[in-house]
Amino acid sequence: MKNLPILSLVFTTLFSCAQNEKPYVLFSGHINNNKETIIEIANSGKSFQKEVAIDSIGNFKDTLYIDRPGSYYYQIGKAYSTVFFKPGYDLTVSIDADDFYRSTKYTGKGSEVNNYNVARGTLKSQLVGDAKTFFVVPVDDFLLKIQKNKEAFLELLENSGLSGKDKELQLKIIEYDYLLTRNNYDKFYAYHTKEHPELPVGYYEPIKQMDMDDEEAFENIQSYRILITESWRLHLKDAKKKNPSLSVISHVESQIKDIKSPKIRDLIVSMLFKQMTLKNENYEADYPKIMTMLTDDKMKEKLTTRYNSVRDTKPEMAAPEFNYENHIGGTTSLKDLKGKIVYIEIWATWCGPCVKEMPALTQLIKDFKDKNIEFVSISIDSKNDYDKWRKMVPEKNVGGIQLLADKGLKSDFMLSFSVGLIPRSILLDEEGKIITDKAPRPSAENTKDYLDSLLTRNKTTKL
Repeated sequence: MKNLPILSLVFTTLFSCAQNEKPYVLFSGHINNNKETIIEIANSGKSFQKEVAIDSIGNFKDTLYIDRPGSYYYQIGKAYSTVFFKPGYDLTVSIDADDFYRSTKYTGKGSEVNNYNVARGTLKSQLVGDAKTFFVVPVDDFLLKIQKNKEAFLELLENSGLSGKDKELQLKIIEYDYLLTRNNYDKFYAYHTKEHPELPVGYYEPIKQMDMDDEEAFENIQSYRILITESWRLHLKDAKKKNPSLSVISHVESQIKDIKSPKIRDLIVSMLFKQMTLKNENYEADYPKIMTMLTDDKMKEKLTTRYNSVRDTKPEMAAPEFNYENHIGGTTSLKDLKGKIVYIEIWATWCGPCVKEMPALTQLIKDFKDKNIEFVSISIDSKNDYDKWRKMVPEKNVGGIQLLADKGLKSDFMLSFSVGLIPRSILLDEEGKIITDKAPRPSAENTKDYLDSLLTRNKTTKL
């Protein structure tokens, strides 16, 4: 009986702690010079997504129900940033839309780690600067540079006051950012100089030897998620050298057998989605093999979509229908275009490479004026960018038929062709059948000759 008061105290303490662990985050803020009406919030896997209204003076506030700590993304217009949420946080952010990244400041519970992240981003911008200047240096100088940068980030962390789990996570971020920068050296050097640097033996060993089963890092660190795929490619390259006949599926099976994290296993398996192509004669047999390795339902749906796209959009098959808003009014369907070859260019107002293709597309339209070919530009802009689409079309004055897909990338037509990266060009014949779902871009050297060949033959030809 003497122990009852103690037990009561322990129970009360535990109950109070449980009560304090609120399964949600209070997130609010004020945006100066704001022109947007919503802030979009999501985690890396998009299992959590929410749109929060921004009022007329730039304020927003909402309760976000999350069950575990993690990194989230919020986007306001075209600007976006990361924020770390933990159940129980009461976080307020202040942002100037005219100086989005440098002006961001947090207050309230959870502000310490998030203000550190802002400081780390600022320091990274200062240390890296111009990409060409940063990467186009001898490899020894580059390795010395990124090691010094790593030490600067560690010093910033030591002076931040963070401790415990928060500090441990930031240490991982510093390490994986370092490894990703190391991995990117060859890519950026070659991009700027048009030649590959000579790398010392074992250059990629730190990346190949990294922990491939860190679910905390996977949930919170973008560079880690990228490194998982980069490490996978490096291991595949080594395995192919040892056994040229090794199948990619067999390699993945060996890679994932000791990985406990379902999310990381699924990410590695998703590298096999590229097998769903007509270039792979065994894609139909590979589909069920890959499916059995997946655990997440959404990943299974993505694989099935890719498989169906290859199966249902082969050359000479009827193209899936569409009926989209026309910029000049009304709607235009694929049936309306029957009788002409149809060159479809898929784009968006926010896509830089798409905009760069516009002068070449304009010239193609002029070159084939009065010929039996219709040029159709289909924008995948979201509802938020509708006004930008309405404005950009007359500004660029490309010509042809200008349409807007009803649901962006989730439109049936886009899903049927597994449209992911844009710009994307598709060619259909006079009967609405597929010539190729990956036609040459408007700026490609052979595009004009290729289209000429289609127009001067009695039957369509394949690319």
